[in-house]
Amino acid sequence: MTASPELRTGGEWIVEALRAEGVRHVFGLPGVHNLAIYDALLKQHEITHVLARHEQGAAFMADGYARASGRPGVVAVTTGPGATNTLTPMVESWAGSQPVLTLMSDIPSALIGKDLGALHEVPNQIDCFRPVSRWAETIHEGRLFPAAVQRAFHLFRTQRPGPVALSLPTDLLVGKTVGQLTALTGGRPACDPKKIDEAAEVLRRARRPLIVAGGGAVAAEAGAALATVARRLGAPVLTSVMGRGILPETDPLWLGIVPNWRASKATLESADVILAVGYRFAHRSTKGLLLNFSLKPEQTLVHLDLDPGVIGRMHPTAVGIVGDARLGLEALAQALGPGAPAAGWDRAWLASQRDARWPRYTETADRFIKLLRQALPEDGIVVNDQTGINYWMEWHFPVLRPRTFLYPIGSATLGYGVPAAIGAKVACPDRAVVAVIGDGGFMFSVNELATAVKYGLGIVFLVMNDERYGAIKYLQDAIFGKYGEVDLANPDFPAMARAFGAAGERVADLDALPHALERALKHAGPTVIELPVGVEPPWEL
Repeated sequence: MTASPELRTGGEWIVEALRAEGVRHVFGLPGVHNLAIYDALLKQHEITHVLARHEQGAAFMADGYARASGRPGVVAVTTGPGATNTLTPMVESWAGSQPVLTLMSDIPSALIGKDLGALHEVPNQIDCFRPVSRWAETIHEGRLFPAAVQRAFHLFRTQRPGPVALSLPTDLLVGKTVGQLTALTGGRPACDPKKIDEAAEVLRRARRPLIVAGGGAVAAEAGAALATVARRLGAPVLTSVMGRGILPETDPLWLGIVPNWRASKATLESADVILAVGYRFAHRSTKGLLLNFSLKPEQTLVHLDLDPGVIGRMHPTAVGIVGDARLGLEALAQALGPGAPAAGWDRAWLASQRDARWPRYTETADRFIKLLRQALPEDGIVVNDQTGINYWMEWHFPVLRPRTFLYPIGSATLGYGVPAAIGAKVACPDRAVVAVIGDGGFMFSVNELATAVKYGLGIVFLVMNDERYGAIKYLQDAIFGKYGEVDLANPDFPAMARAFGAAGERVADLDALPHALERALKHAGPTVIELPVGVEPPWEL
């Protein structure tokens, strides 16, 4: 359905297109060049703007919003440094295949690319964003603004998600133009029935089938279909970190996550047929510090993914199926038909793999994880930053539902936890949200605590304080036999929280943590809990 052409400013067209696509929240900061967008936002009431304290925080909020809700996150920033401040979050959204739309203003259209020293100028600004965007473009005509926004959302709906960057010249944002909204139809593609039949035939013959599920399965809401196929095959299920919760991790078929090689390595090597669903065998997880997996000649890989470029990239594929994970798994379940599950697995051995813990896994780490899980409801959202305990949580924190375990797995960046938790809480205001952050990572983005206070967001920021960049100290010691430039001079975190207007508390040890969490989760606004503790990462070098 196409609306009649109307005369609006470019900023009004942007906001109207967002509204038409169902957007209800925009994160960002106003600046001199993008004020036409903010003028349009102020004229309407359907879209709520969340004012961040830094563009990096705003874009991480949009990422957290997208991960927790499955809906695209939108961030609006100004030209030059405002735009480039979003690059690190876009790296994470790219790596995590998250649908985030970054709307950045640009210098006047006649000056773009001329390097004349215009205010906030980055020559050919959009070129900075192409390496980390599914689509990045400067829109050179105001009448095309609504179509560009709607094309971005069409890409989110129909292809592998990822960030989109649109650069909007300031003169076109202010100027009036005739434009129109055009609804773009279409969804994720179905799978080739012949490929489904080929895969079903391979899987029916499997004695030790294994399923590896990634974030693509979560994005497709394929949990029920995946469980059906897993039970029909009797296949244990490994997930990526992005795929956690696609099967409740209390389910006997769930085995562990791929990077935890003590749970995954022997099983990956023992499987005769591997069904990968929405999973790209990322280098960090399968060729990283711990797990170095290669497919054996006698093993068969069936790979189902929305992105054809993923299939066969890391491992030779016997059957490659391009399409939506849920539709593909539903078709596969039908093609498999009734039958007995595979009998080749030793179920007791699989259980021993699942329950394996590393010698470096301490009682402190285990108790902390258990206390946090007990404090949260099933749908509570845990947002991780990067610190010693988070590496253990990546493997051992029980995830019971999809989109409840947010982790910057792609970029492994510090500073993700605080703003991503804000985005998650904005997306899911009625659910518990706890961010687990080290003292180093907390200081990367502590300014956004002011955003949580401004909007009265009941988030718990749990700061694990060891007075250093602990994981880096561990690596320095292990590799070089000494360490340096990792000890930190920290503020009084509870006092700082109170200065922001948040609640702040320091607990002496794990014994005091449950009551502190109970109080914080009931508190209407944000709470900072400081826990003095050091936890080394799990790496064995």
